[in-house]
Amino acid sequence: MLGGASGPRDSVMSPDEIALWHECKQQQSRSAREQLFSRYLPVARRIAWRLRRDYASAPIDARDIDQLAHVGLLEAIDQYRPELGVPFRYYSTRRITGAILDGIARSSDASQQIATRRRIERERVRSLSQKASGGDLAGMLSQIGDIVAELALGLMLDDAAQSQREPIEPGRSSYETAAWRQALNHLLETLATLPEAEQSVIRLHYLEGVAFEEIAKLRGLSKGRISQIHKGAISLLRKRLSVIGHFSLTG
Repeated sequence: MLGGASGPRDSVMSPDEIALWHECKQQQSRSAREQLFSRYLPVARRIAWRLRRDYASAPIDARDIDQLAHVGLLEAIDQYRPELGVPFRYYSTRRITGAILDGIARSSDASQQIATRRRIERERVRSLSQKASGGDLAGMLSQIGDIVAELALGLMLDDAAQSQREPIEPGRSSYETAAWRQALNHLLETLATLPEAEQSVIRLHYLEGVAFEEIAKLRGLSKGRISQIHKGAISLLRKRLSVIGHFSLTG
């Protein structure tokens, strides 16, 4: 029983976290599972950061280590048994560390890192070009322009995520810095107006760096469906930004 009055977890887990685990395990709530993932994502990131430091010479990219941490966290959530009384923070640390170390061991050369990054980039392009179809040259060029504009919007989201974690690089003028920060703030404010599913996919993929495959597992959907939601979300975000006049994102 999750909400018992005693047990070692009670001194570590808050009442709202106990309730989330109850929803996740007893009611099979996908929303609770996603909230738990977001709640413990900083733990996974700290473990990933420590192992990046400890294995700095390993032939694996930092973003690949982050993805391994996401996989380990998902596995930990799915296999965790709250009724045993072991605090999830301790349980998940071992699972996440193991997933990263296994991934490092499998990554024997740099080509695997490059392949991972290219796969994510190809996933984005395929997602954004799902509705592209044949036609005359003008129509095809227009579709290509739309894809390029939406890819540019994705790059801005990547930059927004990085700016939340790291200072903007030196050498840029204060005007450029302020203007760019303002643009990214408008972007994030508009993102917050999207429907829940679209907003969640965009936040997880761009701001948290979670791959489509892990988002699909997290939300209980197919990878193809996540790709469709991503396409619709980027398109809707682009339209809303254009309507309110913050950006002119035309192909």
